[in-house]
Amino acid sequence: MAIHTEGEITINKPRSEVFEFLARGERLPEYVDDFETVTHEEPGDPARGHVYSYKMKRGAEGTFEWSEFQPHDRLAWSGPRVKQGPGSMRPVGHWELSDEGSATRVKMVMEPEPGGLFTLMAPLMKMGMKKGNQRALEKLKSLLENGRGA
Repeated sequence: MAIHTEGEITINKPRSEVFEFLARGERLPEYVDDFETVTHEEPGDPARGHVYSYKMKRGAEGTFEWSEFQPHDRLAWSGPRVKQGPGSMRPVGHWELSDEGSATRVKMVMEPEPGGLFTLMAPLMKMGMKKGNQRALEKLKSLLENGRGA
């Protein structure tokens, strides 16, 4: 059973600019605290099916790919299950972008699938993920609105 969390924020930038930034998965460590590194494993610009390898600050390593890539509207990811201690987690989620006047409404939906002991810890993990998502959205807004996201 997946852990479902959502967060939303409005960023005062056009949708195309926000999407282009999010599509560059290697930039995740700039706004998501849990990531140590993310590497784009394909040549050229990001696209559907492109694979990224990542290392989390807590040591877990794995990959994810863009399972949906609809420019300026929706970007979804999924990856193989990653084992960490007594549990495992399969990364799944998506971004939804919509216009809000001249700004962009950004919705982040996380639906990772816990396994092992993490299944029992899911309610606790959900609270932490919700806080982490909000922090990530606020950092993303700050990066893009202050011109450091270009």
